[in-house]
Amino acid sequence: MTVTALFMVLISGPSMFFVGNSYTFGNGGLWAHVKQIYDSVESDTLSVDACTSGGATFENHWENQALRIELESGNWDTVVFQEQSCMPVINPAMTYLYGDSLAWLTSSAGGEPVFLMTWARKNDPLMLEGLELGYSRMGYIHSSSVTPCGIAFDLIKRGHPEIDPYAGDGAHPSVHGTYLAACVIAVTVYGTDILSAGIWQPSDVSREDGEILRYTAIQACTDYQQPGQRGEASE
Repeated sequence: MTVTALFMVLISGPSMFFVGNSYTFGNGGLWAHVKQIYDSVESDTLSVDACTSGGATFENHWENQALRIELESGNWDTVVFQEQSCMPVINPAMTYLYGDSLAWLTSSAGGEPVFLMTWARKNDPLMLEGLELGYSRMGYIHSSSVTPCGIAFDLIKRGHPEIDPYAGDGAHPSVHGTYLAACVIAVTVYGTDILSAGIWQPSDVSREDGEILRYTAIQACTDYQQPGQRGEASE
């Protein structure tokens, strides 16, 4: 190995690939927010990319041959999976069938699957129970982390109603919601200190709102008991 090649290996950072739909690609891409947060406080650089399509389910993603090839490549340290927003509640069997398949494909190639717990619809807060159950079950089965974004949305709604994490349709995230979710992911996966001086936040989120969102992200990660810490799986 040449000196130049060795140096490149030493400075290379982690990599994260996102698989999801419009919840993930809204507001410039959840992956871009996570990268900005990570790069603003860490000494290395996070590489990111995504495979997203409006309304896509885990089944749709499994049927995407190009995505399966990408997951099999072993190019990604971490792959974040986001199911269609209602599927874990209305058809958990299908979520488990294809979510498990995607996770096993990822781990067999040396990657770490992570499940992105989405949020309840603004006018249907009871969805959160089913979402937490479904994502926690998959996290337990695969010994994978779950990012409790849905819990963070609920905390903001109840504790800071002046900050709306939802877009106008009451389902998709506003820029505040995307930033909140990105903070949760950065803390869950990398343990990023999002209270560090110089932490990045979107230009259209006020300094005060950004601070509230970051503290809420930390609270959500603290409140949520990761599946590997649970006494039993939720089958």
